[in-house]
Amino acid sequence: MSIKLLILSDIHNQDITLKSILNSLDTMGVSPDFCLVAGDITNFGTSDDMRNILNIIVSRIPNTFYVIGNCDPFVKSKNVESLAINVEKQPHNIGFFSIVGFGTHRPQLDQKLLKKLNKVGKKVCLLTHAPPFNTTTDIVSLNRHTGSKHLRAFIEKNEHIFLSISGHIHESPAISKLNNCTIINPGPVTIGNFAIIEVHKDFNVEGKIFNLYEL
Repeated sequence: MSIKLLILSDIHNQDITLKSILNSLDTMGVSPDFCLVAGDITNFGTSDDMRNILNIIVSRIPNTFYVIGNCDPFVKSKNVESLAINVEKQPHNIGFFSIVGFGTHRPQLDQKLLKKLNKVGKKVCLLTHAPPFNTTTDIVSLNRHTGSKHLRAFIEKNEHIFLSISGHIHESPAISKLNNCTIINPGPVTIGNFAIIEVHKDFNVEGKIFNLYEL
């Protein structure tokens, strides 16, 4: 048994590129069970913009989860949350593991969320906008690491987090390891990037980052 995930980030309201990525799944023969979106769905847009982008994704992959990024509106919208699930509020089960996350308007995981995460009793996938500090997923120019130190410490202290998915740093698409946790930054949809991964029942994670224009 395994679960297949499509991972998107930094869409920045680029609906045409997004549609092309989703259409490419047919050519690739891939049918993801879930889609995870790591923020920056819009480009300083409105809740309507966010709804339009999420609607494109959900029309293809109904089971879609997201967090907001620094370029997304912070206003809560029932119209948006009726389409896809914002995982910042509480953990959600995805088969044999759970997913929880936080966006840029809440740079630190609050105590309530920590307690919920500890009560999950399952392995956890963490969905955030910013990546963990000092990894292959947070490098910008001059080889500077700009990720979240708090997130890195949180992953290191919680061994049941087996997967951490983020975006934000456009320059650092990567799949690598932080101790026993697989960390993924798919890179921005704006340049055609996306990732497809498969989580096996033993929590082994296999996958690859793709670029629409190199398929």
